[in-house]
Amino acid sequence: MQDMLSLIRSRRSIRRFEQRPIARETLLDLVDAARYAPSAANRQPLEYVIVDEPHLVAALFELLAWAAHVRPRRNPAPEHRPVAYIMVLRCTARELGALGPADAAAAIQTILLAAWSLGIGSCWIGSVDRRRAAALLGVPASHEIDSVVAMGYPAEQPVAEDARQEDTAYYLDDADVLHVPKRPVQSLLHVNGFTTPSGR
Repeated sequence: MQDMLSLIRSRRSIRRFEQRPIARETLLDLVDAARYAPSAANRQPLEYVIVDEPHLVAALFELLAWAAHVRPRRNPAPEHRPVAYIMVLRCTARELGALGPADAAAAIQTILLAAWSLGIGSCWIGSVDRRRAAALLGVPASHEIDSVVAMGYPAEQPVAEDARQEDTAYYLDDADVLHVPKRPVQSLLHVNGFTTPSGR
């Protein structure tokens, strides 16, 4: 297994997947890992729906939007679609004020990294037709769909690079490789107080 810093630096969002299934036990392990993520006042408002039955996977795919900067070239074709999803729900009665989305973000990042440590690619999707997705999976009104994590073994290798002049729009090159610009650390780091670039 990779060391943690290498794991974090190598993880990218994956939008092309091999069509081999992920074991249900593995998906359960990922949810189990997510429940250890930080939670405001330890209220633990999150619940999860694993979606791995093929007809439900296909139906949920139609309710998601993919990669705005490179649409439609990274809308997964049938041979590259996710093979499973983990839907993250927030039980609104258990949330601490407005901190439910922060709880969800911590849990989702845990899922992404745990999956990547197992060689499983993922894509965190917030653009969801929530009304229809709730109807599809029987989500009650007491719960809100926060996000959906698409999953599968990767069939692409996106690369990270330092952003130039704060341009962080991801793009496809002539070889159809996805490039993901990241702000250089010197453009976002402040030590012992906020400093302007000229003061660093």
